[in-house]
Amino acid sequence: MIRFRMEWQDAPGVRDTVLARSWCRFVIEADGRLVTEAVHGASESLRGGIYGSAFPLGRWIVENWWFLLNESYRFPARYASRDLARTLQDRAWVQRHSLLAAREGVALPDLTLHRDEQKVVVRWTPDGTASIHPPLRFTGEGEIHLDVADAERGLAEAVQAVMARLEGFEEPEVRAFRQDWAAITKATEQERRLCEWSARLGIDPFDPEELTDELAETLPRLVSDFDTPLRDDLLDAERPQTLQRDMEWLCRAEALAADAGRASHREPTLQPRSHLPPVGGLAAARNPEAVRSDADIGTAHGLGYACAAALRQHLSPADGHEPIEDMDEILVRLGWAQSPYRTMEPESESPLEAAVTRSKDGAPVAIVGNAETDMNGHRFRLARSIFFRHFSRNREADRRLVTEAHTREQRASRAFAAEFLAPAAGLSQHLGGSVSSRGIDELAHHYGISAWVIGHQIQNHRLAWISDS
Repeated sequence: MIRFRMEWQDAPGVRDTVLARSWCRFVIEADGRLVTEAVHGASESLRGGIYGSAFPLGRWIVENWWFLLNESYRFPARYASRDLARTLQDRAWVQRHSLLAAREGVALPDLTLHRDEQKVVVRWTPDGTASIHPPLRFTGEGEIHLDVADAERGLAEAVQAVMARLEGFEEPEVRAFRQDWAAITKATEQERRLCEWSARLGIDPFDPEELTDELAETLPRLVSDFDTPLRDDLLDAERPQTLQRDMEWLCRAEALAADAGRASHREPTLQPRSHLPPVGGLAAARNPEAVRSDADIGTAHGLGYACAAALRQHLSPADGHEPIEDMDEILVRLGWAQSPYRTMEPESESPLEAAVTRSKDGAPVAIVGNAETDMNGHRFRLARSIFFRHFSRNREADRRLVTEAHTREQRASRAFAAEFLAPAAGLSQHLGGSVSSRGIDELAHHYGISAWVIGHQIQNHRLAWISDS
């Protein structure tokens, strides 16, 4: 649960009546953890609460309500909000999701909320020493994952507290605040779904220039016919300008998969390995007893690694480190169609990388691009497709998408593909204390995967130092 605890205070020096009326000391807590912990001034005294007006906070929550609960994180790594806001395009996401956008002269922590599949992620980051508010430097750091209903309830309580404090005020900004909140709370089920889908695309459902009449008519028709896992994959990755085009690509992909044939093997039941073997290189040098524990599976990367180890063990229990020579054979052994994949290039600038669907005989089929121009990338996308078919939360779904999105399962599928195609334990056998760019290229050729992926495997598993030579 996220809570905004407000203790109303007098504000004799504040001339604006709305700001003065909503002046308070407020404390933000996330699952009982203090978000507003801060060091004050040169005295370095520790404080747990913030003094300021709560009205800008309440108004910001209402203005960004649908984004906070529905739009996913759109970046490849975790960044502080001030770093993200340095570019115009990324700044718009920060304004929708970071509490820093609600400051209006009041010091607030770098707290962001965003959707990640079935959860709302609440993440807060400490201020650097060169904070924009040097008299008050926030020191807390953490991340929690809330059920959507719990996140919604915590935000609603904050809005309602501010609303009650301003009861009887008829200033234009307060009337607009009430009207916008009423539009949210009184939305019909159909209106709510449209707002949720729009927000997932980064579109303000209350801005007619963003949610145009045409999009408001076509979005429900295009999206409502999709089963939930496929719809979620699509909306978490898409942009409004490519939605219609990529929907058409999906229709063609399904038609292409229809005659791929039946399965010649039964699909195995696979579970992530709860313990993974230790690896060599720098990691082993630091801790020769290193064994990745169950807790790793709770992270996207840990889940991907554990699933890759499980599949390697299933396919080749005697030696799970050798290069994968024939992806077709692997897919057929896993119960995919006789022709387990087809190629069809997505449109330019599409966030879709592959589709996992079924043939008319009910066997899994992958539709991927880059078979002729980038065989290594093609193999990586096929491996990601395996993750969605055999290890994802919705593995029984008939259709899934491999995309550029950064939700938990999309990230896990990338880690899975890297570890399945170039396992860290295998790489460590080829590495010493350092590796050159040429050495990375040789390993990429050996494992049939891009040098970029090999470099990330080496860095993520701390297998060796990467030299410039």
